[in-house]
Amino acid sequence: MKSKKLILIRNLCILVVSLLLVVAGVGCIYADRLFGKINYVGDGESEAPAVPLFPQGNESAPASGEPGLVGGLYHDEAVTNILLLGSDDYQKNDSGRSDSMMLVSVDTRHKKLKVTSFMRDLYVAIPGIGSNRLNAAYSLAGSGADGAKKVVSTIEANFGVDLDRFVIINYKAFPQIIDRVGGVTITLTDRKDKYGRTEADLINRYSGDKKRVRPGENVLSGKQALYYARIRDIGDDQERTLRQRKVFQSLVEKMKKSNLPEIYSVLSDTLNLVTTNMTKNEVLSMAANSLTYLNYPVSSYRVPADGEYQPEEIILGHDTKPSSVLVPDLDLSRKSLIGFIYENGLTSGASE
Repeated sequence: MKSKKLILIRNLCILVVSLLLVVAGVGCIYADRLFGKINYVGDGESEAPAVPLFPQGNESAPASGEPGLVGGLYHDEAVTNILLLGSDDYQKNDSGRSDSMMLVSVDTRHKKLKVTSFMRDLYVAIPGIGSNRLNAAYSLAGSGADGAKKVVSTIEANFGVDLDRFVIINYKAFPQIIDRVGGVTITLTDRKDKYGRTEADLINRYSGDKKRVRPGENVLSGKQALYYARIRDIGDDQERTLRQRKVFQSLVEKMKKSNLPEIYSVLSDTLNLVTTNMTKNEVLSMAANSLTYLNYPVSSYRVPADGEYQPEEIILGHDTKPSSVLVPDLDLSRKSLIGFIYENGLTSGASE
């Protein structure tokens, strides 16, 4: 149980950081050499058939660049969807896990940066494998690029949103990045776990950092932010994903204020821990526009949203005992997610 929690949250902020690793500004003179450190893999197109959002026969390609269905998936040329996955091979010969899954949508149509957290316990159909938790898709497909492709195809098949690219970050990158930018500013709540411990108490005891924090606004170090993102004893998985998005937003703010040498130093030390199916040209293109993207307002969302799932006990795989999962209302979840990302009027969506 303890090891699972360690996996789970190391990954959170890893994802948090990955967007910045992709779009952070670094300057033309260093860019090609710097981004050459990334592990580039094949194009990673989804292998899963999409679940149609609308009745068959109403599907048509978007006209004049307007959003619409392409191959059964909702798509907009003005929106780039990048799935961020945190991986952690915490044990020898372990295939790694992806307990942190965030979709970052760079929306140039509405000039917004949108972050969607997918809850790890979502009970969904994994193409070619069967129904299981969403976070199982990565390891069941062999982890690495193959695992990432399977997570992409699973999200596409269940939620009908076209995912353009993926980025996998090894958790070892996270503390370095946070510390290099001077920490992240987070307001810790005074809520307590069943033993009466607050978020600050847990961070002070388990993060491994000697610096003390208290409820209220704090600047967290890399170790502290990593542990904060892992906390599950206070609140539920919804609150855990909210903590992830808070760290992400704070990191974006710090990156906006960082100078070129600082950003270069961060990326130089950590890009070798990044794997992506983006091409180097795509990464360079995003980096060239990074100052624009990083100044977009950031909004966040969670799948499934409140009222769009039911908790159930289900036997998974070869288990003999049932596990707690979240069974989503896929129709509602698809429409809500599309409404949040594309703002197309299907639903108002709800940001947190």
